[in-house]
Amino acid sequence: MVSDGHYGLRGRGTGRLDPTGASRVLINELRAVDFLLSAYDQAPAGMTVLLDSTVALRWLRRWQAGEVSAMPAGYSLRQRRWADRPTLVRLADQVSRRPDLSFAHVKGHSGHALNEAADGLSHMARRRVEESFDVRPRAHALVDAFLHDWHTALPH
Repeated sequence: MVSDGHYGLRGRGTGRLDPTGASRVLINELRAVDFLLSAYDQAPAGMTVLLDSTVALRWLRRWQAGEVSAMPAGYSLRQRRWADRPTLVRLADQVSRRPDLSFAHVKGHSGHALNEAADGLSHMARRRVEESFDVRPRAHALVDAFLHDWHTALPH
């Protein structure tokens, strides 16, 4: 979810290379950052990415500092059929080349409009993996409502 109204809904099932437990949650948080950054030909200079996961935030900062070979526990580096490199390897490389990107923490489930919207969108995307329904009207309405709150709360 971006403050200019852009958003994505990419749900995915669990693959055989995916870890379980806390590592799965972390990896999915980082995949969401990759999804955001790869939505742009070039992510805007000076972009600030907000995360409610302090662990994901630490990984992004490590990669930005040049530790691109470090990966979360349980993340498989095996070759993928659908991509030339695993998602987090690609993300680590991209982040390491973008010192102008900022990463900041926001407390989850605390009423932060963009974070709440992103959380709602992630629930819709997960649900859509198992059910067939047109998520677009709900997603548009959710994004519009939270963006209205976000822009209303900004100092003028």
